[in-house]
Amino acid sequence: MRVNLQVSPSLMRNYKLIQKPRTIPSEPNVRDEVIVSAEAYKFSRVMAKVQTRSPEEQAHIARITNAVRQGQYRIDSDKIADKILERLFSN
Repeated sequence: MRVNLQVSPSLMRNYKLIQKPRTIPSEPNVRDEVIVSAEAYKFSRVMAKVQTRSPEEQAHIARITNAVRQGQYRIDSDKIADKILERLFSN
């Protein structure tokens, strides 16, 4: 028995592409570099200090957070307005 195998040209083209050894382009020895300005460095130092809170501050924040979650925290808008005006006019 004789079998006539007919292969489509696109199938053969794809097969040949797969069989070709692939070359990976070589990457030059490049290093990433970050340059931080003096102002950015100072800012990061200040932010690190701000994020470090004393135990008293942490307890105060926890009390306020719990009050907000329980719906018991009341905002005195008059006090806030007074503080804003005080800071504006103190400079």
